[in-house]
Amino acid sequence: MNALLRLTLPALLALAGCGTFLEDNGTHLAYALEKGASQLRGSSESELVVHYQTLDSVGQSYYVELAPSLGPTQPAGGRWSSYLVVSGKTSGGTSYHNRFVFVPERLYIDKPQGGSTDLVLRKQGDRISVVEIR
Repeated sequence: MNALLRLTLPALLALAGCGTFLEDNGTHLAYALEKGASQLRGSSESELVVHYQTLDSVGQSYYVELAPSLGPTQPAGGRWSSYLVVSGKTSGGTSYHNRFVFVPERLYIDKPQGGSTDLVLRKQGDRISVVEIR
């Protein structure tokens, strides 16, 4: 047992040091939105474009979908409950982005040829919103 641990522990530690170990496309996008929101919040600009590329190869097809932060029956001050999904080879979804950005309406884009996706963040007072995807 001790010998097995000595052999596998260095490999596990090496993998843990990789930036995308156990990360999927959805979480990868949420991290990009977190970074973009932080940059925009700290600037005097009112908009910022986040350039997103999946963890997959450049030509891999995928789609991005962001559900609105508030449902049709939720009050304006309600808890944000958006969910984002990114398909592809390393597909995944998350609600982590709710900590940093508001999604006023459903946003969707299909990328059958792969490539990058641009998401437009807009600062309105203290709120950073994802207002466009292209």
